[in-house]
Amino acid sequence: MGHVPGGSRPHSIERLRDMAASFRDAKLVHAAEETAKDALCAGAIFFGGVSLTQCTMLLCRVSASMPAFPSILGGAGVAGSSILVGAYCLRRTDPTPVQMTAAATTGLLLFRYHDAPPCIVMYGPRSLLGGRFRALAPSDFRHPGAFGHAKISLPATLEYADGNVRAVIQSFGRLYGCHTCGVRTAKFHADHQPPVMVAKAENERLWNRLIAGPVVQRYYPQCDGCSNIQGAQVRKNAQKLKLHLQALRAYHATGFWMVLFGAGGLGGYIAQSPEPESSIIEQVAAHATEVFQPPTLAKLREREAALKVQQQSADAQRKKDIAIELVQIREKKAQLKVAAKAASAR
Repeated sequence: MGHVPGGSRPHSIERLRDMAASFRDAKLVHAAEETAKDALCAGAIFFGGVSLTQCTMLLCRVSASMPAFPSILGGAGVAGSSILVGAYCLRRTDPTPVQMTAAATTGLLLFRYHDAPPCIVMYGPRSLLGGRFRALAPSDFRHPGAFGHAKISLPATLEYADGNVRAVIQSFGRLYGCHTCGVRTAKFHADHQPPVMVAKAENERLWNRLIAGPVVQRYYPQCDGCSNIQGAQVRKNAQKLKLHLQALRAYHATGFWMVLFGAGGLGGYIAQSPEPESSIIEQVAAHATEVFQPPTLAKLREREAALKVQQQSADAQRKKDIAIELVQIREKKAQLKVAAKAASAR
């Protein structure tokens, strides 16, 4: 018999239908819905935490140009926000200190190396531009800002930038944003850092003339608004800090990634969701087992004692499951006692 073209098409269509039906599984749909809700809420919690950290550093007059301190405070803010996200994701259980520590560590790693898969985070991370703890601090107009990177700058002299340099800086600004406020939709200038007035003053110092040498300047992209403010602040040599809460970057979504990669993700909800109902065959087999091997009071008491021991160290959800099973055991024991009295009365 010859081969009929397209004879395997019904079989392929049937396989596709089976695959589609598997995605409509109630447990999977429930897990996906819960994960989506938790991911959005966790993202909002984390963003609120790091925004509060930035505002706190503004009140404490801590800028991104300071050594060490903004990194320490930024790391503490990320860890605290991660703990809040972990507590939210594990709210169905009783989070332990170990789980909270794991949440903080996960948040720190994902914030710093959020573009790497979970299996690579520990071993070969590659940090995206801006994923630094000090980037949470406000910017000081007199120094490279929170978004300032040597990688997005060009060597500078005391002279103004030429046309080629301005074109490159304009491209850097559109890609990475103003080094002070982070905005990407503006006209950018080649900003001297440190500013020319500051560099000239430092070069006149005896330390620089004899030991340190001339100050090294670089061109950074800076928007019109920040450039106008910077001139006045440099002339007065006054500190003025700039918040950048609206300059969103990928690392602000660390809370969202924590849910997907952590225990609150899809796999975690599938693991925590209740077991599926038994099939007809399993129900018949269980009924037959009870007919031929009826549970005795001794077995039920052994099971009851074991569950009570487990209940002492179980989490909240497991305690609820154990309580339900204990009620069922008590009902079964009562039924057996009634049946035993009826049999003895005969």
